[in-house]
Amino acid sequence: MPAIDYSSHVTNAAAPAAATASAPQTGAFGISFGDLLDVINPLQHIPVISTLYRHLTGDKIGTPEKIAGDTLYGGAIGFLTSFADSAFEAVTGKDVGDTMLALLTGDDAGSVQTAKASASEPAAVTPANSLTVKTPGLTSLMSALSRKGVVADTAARAAFAYGKAVSLSTDAFMPQ
Repeated sequence: MPAIDYSSHVTNAAAPAAATASAPQTGAFGISFGDLLDVINPLQHIPVISTLYRHLTGDKIGTPEKIAGDTLYGGAIGFLTSFADSAFEAVTGKDVGDTMLALLTGDDAGSVQTAKASASEPAAVTPANSLTVKTPGLTSLMSALSRKGVVADTAARAAFAYGKAVSLSTDAFMPQ
């Protein structure tokens, strides 16, 4: 039987004590006591109140804790709204409550930064008139409406709206 070398398994006895002192105590699932408090604290999950509470106290809540607490207090609707709010936050950088608070207070701190063009490198812009869009003709629309049995007055209104939408001249709609 070969000998086993245990020298690589020697640990520094002071390192675990230092790591334990600085890291928050977590349970078997990686949930700290503070996370558990965030889940059961109703001030973190009541709409409007939760935004004001977090704004005034500076408290932060993680996404799993937010979804769990919103589900605890709001059931299926709480889960769905929390999931949607978390998706909104992932895209914009702020949840809906923080976005509304920023709208009301004018405080834009913490918002997603937008790219700014420098004066030395202007942004390239493609004019809209250089795009070519092929649209069906007005006669095609009128014949299709006629085949479907649409009344002439309604067909004329539809044709006028279609022409306005695709920027046809209004002369094409005048009766002859």
